[in-house]
Amino acid sequence: MKVVPVKRTPKSRLTGLALAVVTALSLSACGDDASTEAAPTGPVDLSTVTLKVGDQKAISIEVLLKASGQLENLPYKIEFSTFTAGLPLVEAASAGGIDIAQTGNTPVIFGAAADADIKIVGALSATGKGDAILVGKDSTISSVTALKGKKVAVYKGSSANANLLLQLQKAGLSLSDIEPVYLAPGDGYTALTRGDVDAWATWDPYTAIAEKESGAKSIATADQAANGYNFWVAGNKTVADAGKSAALADFFQRYAAATKWSADNLDTWSTRYAELTQISVDASRTTWTRSIKQPIKLSDEVIASEQEIADAFTKAKAIPGKVDFESFVDTRFDKS
Repeated sequence: MKVVPVKRTPKSRLTGLALAVVTALSLSACGDDASTEAAPTGPVDLSTVTLKVGDQKAISIEVLLKASGQLENLPYKIEFSTFTAGLPLVEAASAGGIDIAQTGNTPVIFGAAADADIKIVGALSATGKGDAILVGKDSTISSVTALKGKKVAVYKGSSANANLLLQLQKAGLSLSDIEPVYLAPGDGYTALTRGDVDAWATWDPYTAIAEKESGAKSIATADQAANGYNFWVAGNKTVADAGKSAALADFFQRYAAATKWSADNLDTWSTRYAELTQISVDASRTTWTRSIKQPIKLSDEVIASEQEIADAFTKAKAIPGKVDFESFVDTRFDKS
């Protein structure tokens, strides 16, 4: 079979904005008028369509599609851009820099709080066990309660941010009871191993890497306090475009097939992922044993769970105002 070339674009300059305050997401917000109408119908020439997909190492959309053979015989073109984490992906979708991206449960909430020009067009589930609060191998900290007064590294606006917030609330604490240190994943790992912070809230594969390479220990995982959902986020202009919408429908089918392949071929997938991302096979297998993301319906239950997390961030004054999560949901692609 002929393999259609996949073009990789340079890393977006938006990546560096992930640590900025959430209001930065509103740079291109221009209302919902483009997204409230269904995309135009009629014949679409997919050969003229280029789908811009935002990716990140922890999610590895391109790696998964390539390993599973789902990038073969594409009727449209795909451009992949690599980002550090979910928040800059949401910003890029809002600004029109990318068409579609997959993020954890929190970047979409921060985007909604900033009235970003986006729609949540799909959902996925995972165990949440790879989203953890870690301490160093020699640390005496064994519970979230013991984090009071301690420095905790976390990526602002990430699913790890939600896990940390909800774990603190569960322990009767708040963000003001700790000293949050907002760092990118690589810097968070370095800070933990050097002892510059007492704990680090992160997600797979970073959790698995830290556990396998440095002996880091988990004191709390997201399945104990948060949900394990991921979401597909698209720009409003993308979902209003007939060609892009048709490409997205096909793309989601390919991703679902790739996910099934990875679950059915865990050894092959773990080895391939390790090779392409340059992490150990052990860390890769640990990641994909607990963090394979299965497509699910954007159900009332999923929306309600996200609303609870959004309300927790509002209560903690970590986002401006109250978020109506459901108003950002678009179920036209929800074929799970």
